[in-house]
Amino acid sequence: MKRQAEQRARQWFIKTLVVAVGTSLLLSACGGGGKSGSSDSSAPTKIQMQTLNYATEFIDNTNPIWKEFEKRTNTQLDITWLSPTTSEEKINVMLASGDLPEVTFVESLLNPQLQKMIGQGVFWDLTPFIKDYPNLSQPALAEMWTDSKVDGKNYSIPRYYPSYGGGAFPILRKDWMDKLGLQTPTTMDQFFDVLKAFKEKDPNGNGQADEIPYAANSDTMGFVYGVFNGVQGAWKLKDDKLVPTITEDASRDALLWIKKAYDAGLFPKDFAILKYSQTVDLIRGGKSGGTSQSMNHAWVTGSKIREVVPTADYMPITYLQNAEGEKYTPSGSPYYGVYLIPKKVSEAKVKKILEFFDYAYGKEGNELATYGIEGVDYTVENGRKIPTPQAAKDQVGDGNMNNLIHLISDDMSIGAVGMPDDVYNRNVEIVNERKQIKTPNPGNELYSEAYNKYYPEISKKVSDMRTKVIIGKDTIENYDKLIEQLRSDPTLKQVADEMTEAYHKKMESK
Repeated sequence: MKRQAEQRARQWFIKTLVVAVGTSLLLSACGGGGKSGSSDSSAPTKIQMQTLNYATEFIDNTNPIWKEFEKRTNTQLDITWLSPTTSEEKINVMLASGDLPEVTFVESLLNPQLQKMIGQGVFWDLTPFIKDYPNLSQPALAEMWTDSKVDGKNYSIPRYYPSYGGGAFPILRKDWMDKLGLQTPTTMDQFFDVLKAFKEKDPNGNGQADEIPYAANSDTMGFVYGVFNGVQGAWKLKDDKLVPTITEDASRDALLWIKKAYDAGLFPKDFAILKYSQTVDLIRGGKSGGTSQSMNHAWVTGSKIREVVPTADYMPITYLQNAEGEKYTPSGSPYYGVYLIPKKVSEAKVKKILEFFDYAYGKEGNELATYGIEGVDYTVENGRKIPTPQAAKDQVGDGNMNNLIHLISDDMSIGAVGMPDDVYNRNVEIVNERKQIKTPNPGNELYSEAYNKYYPEISKKVSDMRTKVIIGKDTIENYDKLIEQLRSDPTLKQVADEMTEAYHKKMESK
């Protein structure tokens, strides 16, 4: 889960401004800004808050967009920006000390200290208030409110993020597939055959066997285990109980598929020690047929090659199907990070804070945070928002205010600066197809003390063994012995029992 969060963070960091194309993906929310958007002659409400910021340079209250937010919401904002490199440590120190800002940002509701504090009644239960704010309670946000409940209650204001398009999944050189007459793979066997053709049939046409079919490392192949198991995440629901996928026979089959691909030369030889940044370099070098990335990265990473090979086209695939006919496509939580309001804040001020977020989640506030001020930071041409030179000066689209509240649009995960219309429109089609596929993730957003205490070490032990088997440093027989030991391990059973209990508790509260 943490890895997924970090991946989402990287995706947002490299984006500078999302370009909206057409109207199909624009906000369906109530417009104008609800309660907070109206004029108010009373004194501005001071709001102290903190949040993540992926910008290279943080703005302050002299920034025009910051000031415009204050003007339109009649607030005086005191924002502390958290750098992603130090945010986890600072958040944990803050929670431990109890010195909480009026709007407290935490990256994950599964933070053990946060869970303890929620149980102790440190934060407001916002459930009774949400319905009173039209933008917060809009249908587009219903899923994020449901998924972020703790014991059936909403203790936080989630920070929206689109569910589909952001997960790491294969992107493949469509121009290579077209040249070789290959169809987009939909099964693992077809996927293997496409990569094998990339290796053997000289798709770059230079007469040399220098293609790297798939720029993979041990961390980018997690989707294979998901495909074979027919689930996302580390847990599978069987007989109304959660079981860890690491002990499933399907995971053994996935491991053997990866080993077969490695032995066939479809991955880099240094697969076991290759860093993620190095897989990106292989893509940008133009000799790799694919890798595992989010949909917008297919353009962001792949576009570098077009400077040398104008026809290069990395295309996200929609899904992969396992032997049981189950379709797998990546999706995630409909939010990333949450805002909580401690009980030291008065109820009257809680409502003022919710008014601010109601405006920010409305169409006007949402677009202000993302694009800036119309006529100043952007103009509208044929339905598209075109940034002006002032946008760069106002640091629009470079983290900052659009890290406070994300754009309620699939563009967050499928669009990118400079992306041509044809690529963007293809991404729209792909993400809409992905939305028709509901790959289960029964362990998502479940809290277990035993999981936090024991599972990371168990998972690492299995992951290390998998890598050794893939590169031939250990045997599948020794892997089988390890898995058999885990199946009877009392510690893993305790983790599974707690996760099952948490799952049923969450289902009952929905």
